[in-house]
Amino acid sequence: MHKYNLSILLGLASAVAVIAPKSVEAATFNFDNLQYISSRPIDSANRLDLLGTPSENQGYSAFFNLDSSAPDYFLEDISLNASGNGAPYYTTGRQGSPQEPPTGATRTANVSGIAGFSTLSSYLTNNAISFSNLGFGFGQKSDRPFTTTWNLGENKRFVSDTSTIEERIYTANPDDVELFLSYGTTKIVSFGYSDVYSVLDYGATTQLADDIDVGYTDPTQATKITGLAPFEEALANAFLEDIATAGGGVQVFIEDNQVDDSNFKTGNGFGVINLRFVGSLRAVTIAAIPEPSHTLGLLMFGTLVAIFRWKKQKYRVGHQLRRI
Repeated sequence: MHKYNLSILLGLASAVAVIAPKSVEAATFNFDNLQYISSRPIDSANRLDLLGTPSENQGYSAFFNLDSSAPDYFLEDISLNASGNGAPYYTTGRQGSPQEPPTGATRTANVSGIAGFSTLSSYLTNNAISFSNLGFGFGQKSDRPFTTTWNLGENKRFVSDTSTIEERIYTANPDDVELFLSYGTTKIVSFGYSDVYSVLDYGATTQLADDIDVGYTDPTQATKITGLAPFEEALANAFLEDIATAGGGVQVFIEDNQVDDSNFKTGNGFGVINLRFVGSLRAVTIAAIPEPSHTLGLLMFGTLVAIFRWKKQKYRVGHQLRRI
């Protein structure tokens, strides 16, 4: 979900993306600078580190209609020090990319490390399973068109020509998209729905070397996929046990300060920028949702209180009229 060289995308010329040298100390984004997005990433000692790269047929794709008259064409950049090449209209995991020929990807990223998650870690160790067999994915469901993925359809994009910060909120129909944990090619846990928040800091220059790209979700609830085989079900249960212990919620977070947006493809009339996915899946506290019976009890209690107060007021008014 980053800027790109338009001459590359239109096939008129070639360019080389400038990437920060690995020896440079990585910068981090200051979320105090956000003005419009109220949601924030939550730190956690329990996380699954994630890494997916285009060279490994993973990562995520930012794409847009190549027809400049189409409503889902890219949106022009405005922010200070942005390249002026626009914001991609859609975002999806590599497995949902519209590029041709199809990628054949099955996930967005592999699990590259584990912190905390003691039950899951023990289960993997006891069964001699590498954590890299676990993966994360997001995007439109396999039976949905790729244009139903997260997008800027409501134009929730906040920019200023006096600020280097750009804020984007990608939304979708919750029934059309998914966030999931997988074992091999089998989805084992679903993470429900969240908007995807994309934040860009274009830095002090128009070069990529001082840019920071951040993306994250709201905390969501994790649920086990139904109909799993015994082994996959036990694996999902181990993961969910750790989630429950850590607060019951899951948040996805990515941060990239060595952005390479030169991997451009086309397909189905769309331009596709394939980007690496580097981040984590965090176990976090999520606000409790009252049980239906508890909610109904509160509603009934409130109704009874309202009736009592109404009758009491009616009695007072009647008593005062009789005195008159």
